[in-house]
Amino acid sequence: MGNHLSGMPLWAIALFIVSFLYSIFFITKPVKQAAVAAGITPQQSRNIRTGIVVFYVLYLLYVSVFSLKGVFDVDSVPPKVMIWAGMPLMLILFGFIGNTKLFKTLLRSATLESLIAVHIFRVVGVFFIIIYYYHLLPARFAFSAGLGDIITAILALPVARMVAKKRPGSIPAVYAWNILGIIDIIDLLVIAVITGANGNLREMTVFPFVWFPAFAPATILFLHTAVFRKLYQLRKAPHIGGHRKATDELNLAPLQIKKR
Repeated sequence: MGNHLSGMPLWAIALFIVSFLYSIFFITKPVKQAAVAAGITPQQSRNIRTGIVVFYVLYLLYVSVFSLKGVFDVDSVPPKVMIWAGMPLMLILFGFIGNTKLFKTLLRSATLESLIAVHIFRVVGVFFIIIYYYHLLPARFAFSAGLGDIITAILALPVARMVAKKRPGSIPAVYAWNILGIIDIIDLLVIAVITGANGNLREMTVFPFVWFPAFAPATILFLHTAVFRKLYQLRKAPHIGGHRKATDELNLAPLQIKKR
């Protein structure tokens, strides 16, 4: 089992585990807020948030057991961690969760800025660069993953603030930021497949950093998709979530273009 543990220092492993688990707790905050806004009782709202946290903890436990047994620590294309963990989570989120009545209710009640600001959790991507510092990841992958996450996280705050204050240009900024975040993940997946084919991403297949590929792509893409779905809701019904003024740009932009 020891052969399938990270080669990082113990302090880095401990800090990563704490940071990652806190990130899961952090991304459930907008869920609780949306539940309360939807008229769900505070206790039920807490239960929904707790249920999401428990689901992810159990999922990471499943991933951890497989990684410690060496299931993912093999050279394969695509990486086994994506087959046994990443893809199943993708199917659960997009195929089931995103189509439930509860999710649709929460999405209607959630504010657009909360769905954007939650991406600040991606600062945990700094660990890619830290791992590179210890010569356990190739530079191209580490900096693409780390800087992409950090930039997306940092930009989430001003974009969310623009939306909250209904500033001109906020909606185009959301589209640009959201597309950037999605492209970053897709680009990273491509680099991971190319780089991992040569066995250069072993650190991403052992505990605990296997959590990155198992959790991040599916969850982040799902969160970005939720932003697009919210934008669509606002275009159809601007009063949802208190964004009537902010969404004027969505409805008036075509008219402005015609006048020009």
